[in-house]
Amino acid sequence: MSGKGRSIHRLTEILEIPPEVLVDVPRVEVVGHLQFRVENHRGLLQYERHRVVLRIPDGHLVVTGRDLVIGWIDRNELLVTGQVRSLVFKAGSV
Repeated sequence: MSGKGRSIHRLTEILEIPPEVLVDVPRVEVVGHLQFRVENHRGLLQYERHRVVLRIPDGHLVVTGRDLVIGWIDRNELLVTGQVRSLVFKAGSV
């Protein structure tokens, strides 16, 4: 781990906060192939029943599947249910 990485890790332990809060990265939680939740996204770019594209700090997240349904979405968090097939992180714009 680099010096910066160790410093962030130590700071998050002291402050008792998750590291993604300090380094501005998305937090993605996947429950099997049934749903996914993304925190710290930057907006919904595309929604179709087979594809969801989210803007994230360093690019975008492309999720493919079947019968994808947005359970909820707010400024920082999104929950999608359905049959999740793949999640791909891509740098840059769509």
